[in-house]
Amino acid sequence: MKSSLQSFLLTLGIICVTLTNGIVEAHDNTLKIGVISPKGDGSAVLAGESHEESIRLAFTHLPPLQVGNLHIKLDLIPWNDNGLPEKAVQGALHLTHEDHVVALLGPVNSGSTKETLKILREQQLELPVISALSTAPELTDSGLRDKNFFRLIFDDADRMGQYATFIKQEKAKEGEQHFLFLYQDNPYGEGLKNSLKNRFYTPNITDLSWRAILQSNCSHQGTAYLTDIDAMRSGECFTEAFKQLLQQSSIDSIVLLGDTPGSLSLVNGLNASTLGSNIDYFFVGSNKRLFDEAPAGSITIGDPVLDPARAPTTGLGSDWGKLLDEFEDRAKKDRADFVMTAYEAAMVLHSALRIVLSGQESLPDIHEVRKSLLQVLESETFDSLEPWRSISFSQGKLDQIPTAPIYRITRGVAREDTLKTHPWIQLSAQSVHPWLETPVEVQLDAHAIESARLGLFSIDEATNHEFLIEDRWVTFSAGQAIERFHLLPRGLYNFKVLDAPFAPARTQTRVDLSNHYFISAIAAAVGAILAVSRAPFTVLSWMIRVLTGIMTGLLLTFCSFYGQQLSGWIPIPSFGTEPIVNAMLTGLIGGLIGPHLLADLLVGWSRRLVLPSKTE
Repeated sequence: MKSSLQSFLLTLGIICVTLTNGIVEAHDNTLKIGVISPKGDGSAVLAGESHEESIRLAFTHLPPLQVGNLHIKLDLIPWNDNGLPEKAVQGALHLTHEDHVVALLGPVNSGSTKETLKILREQQLELPVISALSTAPELTDSGLRDKNFFRLIFDDADRMGQYATFIKQEKAKEGEQHFLFLYQDNPYGEGLKNSLKNRFYTPNITDLSWRAILQSNCSHQGTAYLTDIDAMRSGECFTEAFKQLLQQSSIDSIVLLGDTPGSLSLVNGLNASTLGSNIDYFFVGSNKRLFDEAPAGSITIGDPVLDPARAPTTGLGSDWGKLLDEFEDRAKKDRADFVMTAYEAAMVLHSALRIVLSGQESLPDIHEVRKSLLQVLESETFDSLEPWRSISFSQGKLDQIPTAPIYRITRGVAREDTLKTHPWIQLSAQSVHPWLETPVEVQLDAHAIESARLGLFSIDEATNHEFLIEDRWVTFSAGQAIERFHLLPRGLYNFKVLDAPFAPARTQTRVDLSNHYFISAIAAAVGAILAVSRAPFTVLSWMIRVLTGIMTGLLLTFCSFYGQQLSGWIPIPSFGTEPIVNAMLTGLIGGLIGPHLLADLLVGWSRRLVLPSKTE
């Protein structure tokens, strides 16, 4: 009897140790992601290299994609399209059919993106194309947007709308103004011109293409200029009509709509021909060459940037500073070359994949992953680098576009657009919460907000639909608050602020049964067996006393877990903050005392019912 009891206790101990370790076998799987960027010679190379490096940096920061028993490895497959649409198409087909990627990050320029979407449409391929830099408005125009396309940056119309407002305010103090728009002879330049002109709302605009202001076959000492850029830079090739326009009209503001090399060459040519005196210049772009070479006092509008000096909190500015420093160190480029929207594209894809794979026991077919990704991207909300701005799409277009910074070039740059204070709330909660152990705590950190409504949603995991089950007002003290929820049903819950921006976009917790109560039950069984093993009992009494010990241990464990949340005077035993140790010791104590303190009453009661007295 003694040896069998020892063997039984040894077996229980092994089970406890195994449960404590919580070893879960993970299966390795790989998903591939295509990255299309231009490399080599040309003006788009800097943006292309920075685009790819920003994406790679993001994936080094993002946590491993662990979903249940699935451990997913994400493999980036780069493709160089040299900024040429035909090479982008070639890359998209190779990445889709040969490498079996789940999504494309890129292309960079709008022309390549249009042709990529066209070939996918012709071959009836479903594949998310997430572009961080393609700004052509027609990519998301109503009726023209391809179902595969998602844009993570403003389009030219949105950016030029911001620019038009600023330029008009900047020049309004000088009286009536006349503007000359000089645009590059390509879809990019023409798109910028049309978008800006449509938002200026003034007839005092003359617009000319770069090629229209140059003489044909212009040469110097009998040698023809090889390119239009060389011809513009010389200052010798402007047409007489263009010269007269600048000399005889009241134009004193020129807006240059095109790439940086051409814009700077045009300004150099105007200065060389003495046509550029007393002219105010407005550029588009924010690369280092423009900041170094454009005339001092010029204005330019750039792409979205992270500016630690303008962050609303020191902590956020410090985080951004570390991110930019790491990019500069890895990419060997200036911090200003960091592509914020490319980094965010990686964040969005990573979050979307987590949602798609949630609840999966094995990796689905690649076509199913692509199809599900398209649905998730269209319907879900994701985090951005700026916590006051979430990322969601309507017909492929961002619902909340990032701000385009406006700079005055002063051999260095100074921000000219108005600083806006963005109110927002940061939420944090444990991703997994043990059932019937403690209330679920949600930490709220408010920035420029005094109170807000916090909503608790239950998620139907079969349909992924959310149902509001509770909302409450939260008042902040020194910008902080903690809310506790007692969630009895097991399942997945989501927390959202209902009347203010918040981050992260998906603050979820799963309430699920942990192994702590099982460990407590085993420990209580051990304690109960020890308590009754030295006294003679009938089999029925023995079973009742052991079961009573187990129930007492579980009840004591429950009271101990919740007792830690109550006032210290309540005499509920607790053995530290480690749940496993607490469950094991409270269960053991309950098992030891339960049979003697409670079982006698239950045994007597059961005897009266099960074994009636002979006198009756």
